[in-house]
Amino acid sequence: MFNFNHVTISADNLEDTLNFYKLFGFEKYKEYHDDSVDIVMIKLGNMILEIFHYMENNKLPEHSKDLTVDLKTIGNKHFGIGVKDIYEAKNFVENNKLNDSEIMITKGRLGRPYFFIKDPNEILMEIIEED
Repeated sequence: MFNFNHVTISADNLEDTLNFYKLFGFEKYKEYHDDSVDIVMIKLGNMILEIFHYMENNKLPEHSKDLTVDLKTIGNKHFGIGVKDIYEAKNFVENNKLNDSEIMITKGRLGRPYFFIKDPNEILMEIIEED
C-alpha cells in the first residue's frame, strides 16, 4: 500500500547543490520556480531528492553539522545512498574532491560498512555498502 517517495533538503546555493548530486547520478525530474522559492526534484533510481531553495533562508544549525551530536537531536538526520563497493565509492569521492576531510570507513552496528560526507550545504549524506 505504501512506498517510500522522497527526501527533502533545503539548499543555500541551488546550482552548486544540483552539480554535486549530479556527480552521483541524480537527474532532474521536476521543478517549480516563483519569486520566493525554487523547488527541484532530482531522481536516482527510485529515490527522489526534493531540493528547496528559498531566496531568504536560515543557515544550517551548528549541531546538525556534527553527526555525533546531531543523532541525539530529534528530527531528520541524514539520508543514505547505497553502493556495491564502499572502497570504490570512497575513491570516487576522493578523486572528485567531494569531501574536505579524511574519509573513514566504519563498519556499522548493523554490519555494513559506510562513511559520511557533506553536500555543499553541509547536509550529511551517508554512503553505505548494500547487502
